[in-house]
Amino acid sequence: MLACIKKLLATSVLLSVVYFPAAFSQAETANEVTVSVSFVELHSGPGIGYPVLYVVEKGEPLTISVKRTSWLKVSDKRGNTGWLHQDELLGLTSQGKPLTQAELSWSDYQARDYEAGVMYGSFEGAHFYNGYLSYLFTPVFNGEVSIGKALGNISDSDLYEVMLFAQPIPEWTVSPYIGVGGGIINTKPHSVLVDSEKRQDALMSAAFGVKYHLARNFLVRAEYKYSLVLTDRDDNEEIQVWKLGFSVFF
Repeated sequence: MLACIKKLLATSVLLSVVYFPAAFSQAETANEVTVSVSFVELHSGPGIGYPVLYVVEKGEPLTISVKRTSWLKVSDKRGNTGWLHQDELLGLTSQGKPLTQAELSWSDYQARDYEAGVMYGSFEGAHFYNGYLSYLFTPVFNGEVSIGKALGNISDSDLYEVMLFAQPIPEWTVSPYIGVGGGIINTKPHSVLVDSEKRQDALMSAAFGVKYHLARNFLVRAEYKYSLVLTDRDDNEEIQVWKLGFSVFF
């Protein structure tokens, strides 16, 4: 199982090189568009209840600057600024080609605020499951809280962690990231011997992984994490975790 997860992680890194040109192209086309229908209306705010300020006719260019929920802030060649619903992007073109739903979902991915997901992997040979919730402070930095469960032959462990991640190239379809953080690990041995007691220790972690925007609001994530358990014994413990999972963003 561990060999399989390592292979999947290596494949994901390889995909980041293969898909880089497509990701860069999508990031460009999402910013500069041309009206291909008779006209589009620009509202004064991000909602249908806001009044229409401007009408942009067919053939005129628009620049997308901000996305808020399903509304986008755009400006025309005269410098007029307004909001239009993302559904109207299907009436626009980029570099002479109609925008596709894939490009719209890519725009949503770039503007996401939260991610939530589940992962499965190997915790020093034990089965490992975890769930997490992330908040993106910027397209590059995000904070994450996670809860994990390791089920082994000798003992079971519960992990509670807080991590800070950096995704230095967020515009890539397959994007690498690194992270640091810490938390608590509770270990419960299976043995009923007197000296086999439950333990609670602090741990520090460093992680490396990749995220792949699969489609719409779905992501695939692969990660390697190294943790140092700070015990009250003479030697601290080292833990390596390999995991793969899915998440959604919103």
